[in-house]
Amino acid sequence: MIELLIAMSILSIGILAVFALFQTGMVTIRRATTISTAAALADSEMEKFRALKFSVIGLDDSEVATAGSLYLADTAYKAETTPSSTLSSTIDATSSTLTVASASGFPTAPFRVKIDTEVLYVTIVNGAVFTITRGVDGTVAASHSGGATVVQKKRVHVVSCGSGTCTTADPVKTVTGADGQNYRVDTYVSWQAISNSGGVAGQNVKLVTLVVRSFASPTRIYARVSSSFDELTGL
Repeated sequence: MIELLIAMSILSIGILAVFALFQTGMVTIRRATTISTAAALADSEMEKFRALKFSVIGLDDSEVATAGSLYLADTAYKAETTPSSTLSSTIDATSSTLTVASASGFPTAPFRVKIDTEVLYVTIVNGAVFTITRGVDGTVAASHSGGATVVQKKRVHVVSCGSGTCTTADPVKTVTGADGQNYRVDTYVSWQAISNSGGVAGQNVKLVTLVVRSFASPTRIYARVSSSFDELTGL
């Protein structure tokens, strides 16, 4: 009887170990399936951007501002608070240069800056003097007073669809994967400076980053993909 009890105890321990192994395997397979689905979902969402015209690739700044703290805390989010300076003197709507109080922190040209509601394209930096192209990205050239804030424009702003050139993309949305489960997809679109092998800076491209998160626990990230889009090539 004692030997039978010992044998049954050993057998029970073995069965429990095998059961635990199966449980671990099932969890691993389920997670792998979720990650694969999220990756496929991210690729599918990126293909939608590849089918768009360059001019409509972007997000509405007002919608980005209300996307929530988790969205804004991601490394792909570009806050437009620094670098920042102020105009040394007034410029009118036809000025081709501007002078800032300090160029510290601003990158090597080209890059974009925003003054009031106008976006300007900086093509040359000579100390504190910027050579500029006026009223880019659908904004209107205007006069700006001395002391006005000059901040680097890092995010690609396109107004949400209603009229004219617009975007239907949302910073945060819920998408159903092939497994029938819901996923949260966060979209980021920013300006990225590129340069050739010799270090010579070229025009800016749009960098689209997609982050696929758990719908139930959004802090859990399943997939992250990025792709750049060039105005000249359409890619």
